[in-house]
Amino acid sequence: MLSKKHVLISGCNGGIGIEILKLLVKNGAKISISYHKNRDQIDNFLAENKEDTKNIQVYQADLTNDNDLDAMLNSVLKDQPVDIFIHLPTHPYVHKDLMKTTWDDIQNHINLQAKSFFNISKHLVPDMKLKKHGVLVNILTSYVIGKPPNGVGDYVVGKYSLLGLTKSMAVELGKFGIRVNSISPSMVNSPLTHKLPSKLKEMTKSQIPLENRLAEPTEVAGVALFLCSEHANYINGENILVTGGSSMN
Repeated sequence: MLSKKHVLISGCNGGIGIEILKLLVKNGAKISISYHKNRDQIDNFLAENKEDTKNIQVYQADLTNDNDLDAMLNSVLKDQPVDIFIHLPTHPYVHKDLMKTTWDDIQNHINLQAKSFFNISKHLVPDMKLKKHGVLVNILTSYVIGKPPNGVGDYVVGKYSLLGLTKSMAVELGKFGIRVNSISPSMVNSPLTHKLPSKLKEMTKSQIPLENRLAEPTEVAGVALFLCSEHANYINGENILVTGGSSMN
């Protein structure tokens, strides 16, 4: 499905990122992935799938550092332009009352979510314009729909900033054949949520109509694969919910 396509996945070291990596490899993509500090899950995948390593390049970069980001992208783009960009990095949840949150806390989320997506896209879009084709996808959260929960205001503001950027880019880049979309899962059964209180997770499950369970990373990855494929050629500017019905547009 994605044979010979060059895909960049930023922040690929989490549960959702690894599942997206697995699916894209199975579908023939050439993949560049970035991580910041922890690459354990990446290394585990590479060790278990040695036959696929020839199509995967791994880069370490702090996406909020302009020099790091530029150096990574120069390497990524050295041999082949990027056809598809999937953006996943996020800071961990830190539950804190919003009035005890500093602006720096909020800015850190905006920088990692929106600023890095914007800066990476600026490197990739010129080639996409020349080809009249490109796909940009980012992972948001169902918290950008309806009432957000308490205690994660900095995270929510960061995700909302990325949602606004996604929609604006979809409008401006669509005329060049570039599609820009986002995916908003509810709570996912992944390392990011494993440390959350069990009571919170059980309460969340009880509010999900579909089988009263959390989403699995594979279920988010499937939507990402769809958005990257030709089956989604007329989908642009959308925020697709993956919530089991707990949030609805």
